[in-house]
Amino acid sequence: MARRGVDRTPYPAALRLYAIAEQRWAEVEASYATVDLFHVGPRKFLNLIFAWCVQRIDPDKREEWEVDLESPLPGREKAKPSERTIEREGADFMAAMMQHQGG
Repeated sequence: MARRGVDRTPYPAALRLYAIAEQRWAEVEASYATVDLFHVGPRKFLNLIFAWCVQRIDPDKREEWEVDLESPLPGREKAKPSERTIEREGADFMAAMMQHQGG
C-alpha cells in the first residue's frame, strides 16, 4: 500500500489488509495504542496495517508477501486465452486492419 504509482486497482491488497486487521485486531490495536485507529482515514489505516505486517515478516520473504498481497483475488485471475480464441481474435484484428487500409 505504500507505493505511490498506481498501475492497477489496489482492491485485492486493501481487502487482504482489512482481513488481517480484523483477524489480528487485538495485536494491531495494542501496537498502535496512541493512535485512534477508528478515526484515521482509510489510506492511513491501510498503511498502518501494512507497516504492522512488514515488521513481522521475515525480510527474505517480504517481496513474496507483497506479490501475494496484490495478486488477484481467488476467482478473479485472468485466464489464459485458448488457442482458438487467439486465432479468432488475430483473424478479426487482421480483417479490421485490411478494412481500414482499404484492402
